Amino acid sequence: PASIRHYAADQNGGRVPSASKPSELFASTMTTSASVGKRMPINENYPGLKRVHSNPDVYIIEQFLDDASCENLIDKAREKGTSRSPVAYAGWTEDIKELLGLAASGPVSWFAILGAWYEAQGNVEASVPSLVLHALRNYAVLFVVALVGIAGFTKFRADSLQNLRTSSSTTLDDLTHKGAKNFVLRASDLFDPASSSSKMPAASFFEAPTVINYEKEQVLAPHYDANRSADVEDANRGGQTLSTLLVYLNDVENGGTTRFGKLPAADYVRQVKGERNLNIIPRRGDALLFFPADKDGVFDERTEHEGCPAVDEKWIARIWRHTGEVPPPFGLSSDSIKKYL
Repeated sequence: PASIRHYAADQNGGRVPSASKPSELFASTMTTSASVGKRMPINENYPGLKRVHSNPDVYIIEQFLDDASCENLIDKAREKGTSRSPVAYAGWTEDIKELLGLAASGPVSWFAILGAWYEAQGNVEASVPSLVLHALRNYAVLFVVALVGIAGFTKFRADSLQNLRTSSSTTLDDLTHKGAKNFVLRASDLFDPASSSSKMPAASFFEAPTVINYEKEQVLAPHYDANRSADVEDANRGGQTLSTLLVYLNDVENGGTTRFGKLPAADYVRQVKGERNLNIIPRRGDALLFFPADKDGVFDERTEHEGCPAVDEKWIARIWRHTGEVPPPFGLSSDSIKKYL
């Protein structure tokens, strides 16, 4: 599947906490290895941290946000107003490059040469240089035609991806509000070790909190949060997505689960019973943490996940932690971070 947004852990699960730590109690392990490196570091002793899958690491953080903060995030999202959640065509630069390469070395070349040969038939004065010139002219025309066709295909593909996501969402970057401020503060405590070598606060690497609402039958199809082409396509928003931190803002007893289709089920109380894959039932205040790419930005395809169809209404809030600093409007302003954090 294509990536929803822009679009890891290592073979040993990155920094694996010892078995004596609470985060180890619910862990299961994926037997299939992947050639990704260690995940970004986090505060392994964060309160409520429970690892539900190893290699790649997936965590639940129980009671990450209090009820008042969850309610405030929902209220402020309603006040601001939500709109259809956007979908980005991740990897479009690689697709265009590949398609152009195939066209240039294949059909464009063949038809350019064939056209030059056909034009020379019956022309007794045709010479090798004239054939070459005709071929080059044909090649240029056909290459432009191919470029237009590829651009049209890319736009069609980008437009069709919107059907994969039917939720509505909005961004909350005003840290004067309790919910957004507490969410960013707790995320900073969780990720702070990742920024220990930098003078910038941990929140400088965050996209601003996004609140997402799923009404009945709304879904988010299987997708990735990282991007194989992040260095190019996401350069203006901090580069690769190293971690996804998702908080459930309300209890959802029916539908709306978060499913990882490439990971096995976990021995955990919020795991959907009878489901063969890791599939988490939302509970207000709990957070889901995973790593779409390793600490060096290498894409991890094992973290493919989806928001299953909602039956009861579902609200979530999300922060993406990137490789580099995330400037506004995608991230939080440095003045806001200094003043409220």
